[in-house]
Amino acid sequence: MRPEWPAAGALLHVGPYELWPAARRLRLHGKPVPLTPRALDVLVALVRHHPGMMSKNDLLAMVWPGLVVEENNLQVQVSLLRKLLGRNAIATVPGHGYRLALPVGVGEAAAAALPSTAPGALLGRAGDLAELGDVLRHHRLTSLLGAGGVGKSALARHAAAAAGPPVAWADMAECAGSGDVLEAVARGMGVDGGAVDTLARHAGSQPCVLVLDNVDRVARETAALAQELLARLPALRLLVTTQVRLHVPEEQVYRLMPLAIPPAGCALAEALDYGALALLQARAQGHDHRFTLTEATLPDAIALCRELDGLPLALELAAARIPALGVAGLLRRLGDRLPLLAKSTGTGPARQRSLHDTLEWSYDLLAPAAQALWCDTAALPTWFSLEELMARRGGDEAATLDLLGTLVDSALLRFDAGHAPGYTMAPSHRAFALRKRADIAHTSPPTT
Repeated sequence: MRPEWPAAGALLHVGPYELWPAARRLRLHGKPVPLTPRALDVLVALVRHHPGMMSKNDLLAMVWPGLVVEENNLQVQVSLLRKLLGRNAIATVPGHGYRLALPVGVGEAAAAALPSTAPGALLGRAGDLAELGDVLRHHRLTSLLGAGGVGKSALARHAAAAAGPPVAWADMAECAGSGDVLEAVARGMGVDGGAVDTLARHAGSQPCVLVLDNVDRVARETAALAQELLARLPALRLLVTTQVRLHVPEEQVYRLMPLAIPPAGCALAEALDYGALALLQARAQGHDHRFTLTEATLPDAIALCRELDGLPLALELAAARIPALGVAGLLRRLGDRLPLLAKSTGTGPARQRSLHDTLEWSYDLLAPAAQALWCDTAALPTWFSLEELMARRGGDEAATLDLLGTLVDSALLRFDAGHAPGYTMAPSHRAFALRKRADIAHTSPPTT
């Protein structure tokens, strides 16, 4: 008998394995099982149709929607699954298709329902989801740190759903002080009144994951409340999404990077295994169901992903322009990307209605000295060293290092120890910072 397909956050037992379809996670004896995104898609499809068979054509259509793919691609993924799950885990029905030979059963719910704003598929984040899940299990306070528009909230929703205990959610984006922070947390936990004592009595000793979303502007106030809650509620775990670290001893930082970008020259089927390209195609198809990437449009699409640094928000805004401009036309117009990458409607948070608004939010979080340094680095070569920066700016090197650390923490600069020189900036960040730099120079009074 085919099991009822689980809701988000629920798990299935597939032989000795545990499968969370919504979280796109497979585990064996508590340890993650590494799978390519396509292999996981094949497994989920076979589980959905267990104990029945799936034809090769149906599998190809489900795993590579809208693409013409050689059957060999499917055979490669099935072979990978057999290596991981066992040689006899997937049976071949000669001339027809494949059937999952492992028993499948429905497990207990893995988490309470997510907020109503929870997304569907989480493209390109299977590895992050598994790694963040491991961090959450071993640390009571996890800060999911990353640039604006990198997808912290979406990943937090999925990670919290897969974590196990009930989930509470507090959006801190509109908070302006400690009173607002406490009120938002109380509201998220379903408590009347904004006192820590009230929260402690309500939560009791029951396990709970509390997500504090968008704490950027109230990081200091959130840090103080987080320490108090952790001290009073021993079964509580906190997941914080932020561009600004809390800087408390309990904090474990998980740095969320942009989506992976395929290298130039790879084949289409392989390229779509990279999160940036998969997201671009999925969102473009949402705006025009006829859209599909081809080998001819692939080079421009990869270049577009690279120009947008794999940033999910930028890719989603770009996808909305593809029906009117095409991939090549959009790529040609990226020289003026800040006004181009904006929503035509006023839906969603103001800070995410355009790439400019998102970057303005991040810029406003910086102290004036960090703002000035960021604008100065935009005028340096694509990759630059600390020595090049100091030669341009002068001043105290220790103070500059502190400011650089702030910019790296905020993902406005990236440091790569394996690259000499070691600092770089995303193209969109550079465009915004150069415009800010020009504005500052234009408004500054002339020296005498």
